[in-house]
Amino acid sequence: MLGEIGGCYQRSWVAVTSTPFTLMASIIRKPRSKHWFACFRDLQGRQRRKSTKQTDRKKALRVAEQYEQVSQRKLPVRTVRETLLELFREAYGESVPRATVREFIAAWLKNKAPEVAPATLDFYRKSTTKFLQFLGPAAELDLANVTRPMIIEFRNGLAQKVSAKTANHDLRAIKTLFRSAKRDGYIIEDPAEFVESVRKTGEDPRRPFTIPEIRNVYDLADQEWKSLILFGLYTGQRLSDLAILSWEQHRLGPK
Repeated sequence: MLGEIGGCYQRSWVAVTSTPFTLMASIIRKPRSKHWFACFRDLQGRQRRKSTKQTDRKKALRVAEQYEQVSQRKLPVRTVRETLLELFREAYGESVPRATVREFIAAWLKNKAPEVAPATLDFYRKSTTKFLQFLGPAAELDLANVTRPMIIEFRNGLAQKVSAKTANHDLRAIKTLFRSAKRDGYIIEDPAEFVESVRKTGEDPRRPFTIPEIRNVYDLADQEWKSLILFGLYTGQRLSDLAILSWEQHRLGPK
């Protein structure tokens, strides 16, 4: 039977045992709108209303039913995306772009090449390579399979291996990647959007070389580099300063 609840016409079924009836998704059309609105209940039983963006009644009703199934978690996560893609194709007559993580990264880097400086492109390439290595076989899955926990795990793994600054640089590249994916319609939700940066401790992770380490480097260096290594060891000067020293400045002791 039909009943009006909260302005939405609901189809409901009454059980023979007089148990509470079950409401089903329905649609209404507001006086000044050409689109149908879906009326459905979520997992907590609250009534929801959302535009279907459809003018066709049958298509709108199907969208409403899908809204209800998603809001009540009646569909597996992977099925939700497939269902939405199918609805999109039926409603708009075109397909949503799809790509694996590896395919999208390759295309994204190619598109970035004429837009950014070579150094920035190299930075993007290194960061995305780290991400692909982290994903392993999952890099061959659809981009939509990447989740927020996966991005967080990637970030945490970086934080254990490199400085906070480097980890945040790589995270920034991945955020830019997924922001582009959402903008271009490859994903519905951006899994990297609310992933926070690594907290900086203020500690300098660098340390001086030990004598055995300096000896190993010295043994592998050519004659010119041997001189630079010794000058650096005994004077404490930076490599850039040592490289521009003239012969007169190399003279030791008083004139």
